[in-house]
Amino acid sequence: MVKFWQLPLRTGGEPLPRSRGVIPEPLATMRHLCSHFSRFHLYSFVAIYLVFAGLTFFALHAGSDADRRENWVAAATIGAVSGPFTGAIARHFQPCCLQFSFSILPYSAVFLGAGSFFQIVPLPFRRFSQPLRWTLWCLGLLGWFGGGWISFFHALS
Repeated sequence: MVKFWQLPLRTGGEPLPRSRGVIPEPLATMRHLCSHFSRFHLYSFVAIYLVFAGLTFFALHAGSDADRRENWVAAATIGAVSGPFTGAIARHFQPCCLQFSFSILPYSAVFLGAGSFFQIVPLPFRRFSQPLRWTLWCLGLLGWFGGGWISFFHALS
């Protein structure tokens, strides 16, 4: 029989014994917090950003010459990543547009925060956890960029 003081010490990286609901790594490690982020998350972010940036560019560029002088086409297109502030950027940060952007910021941030939160927390099941995480990530991004279009419609009205 091995005595207690002769047992090897467990470091933070060693897996715990498998049982129901036990995560193989401690929750406190950064490796675990970022373990569910993959290339899919980056590619989906870039794809959704490019779609919304392209839609912003075409919506601003399709207006008359007078509208194009008032709008910052390039800045709003690049600034589409800012979510609900896209409309304020398109209208030179006018006070009414900026105030409207700040008013919808909490709602857009909830979508993005929830999508990011579910990438970090451990889920009680493993079978469909990865597709669920991807779906919630994409819905969070759509909510964030969708807030940009809501502010954009306010700025163009």
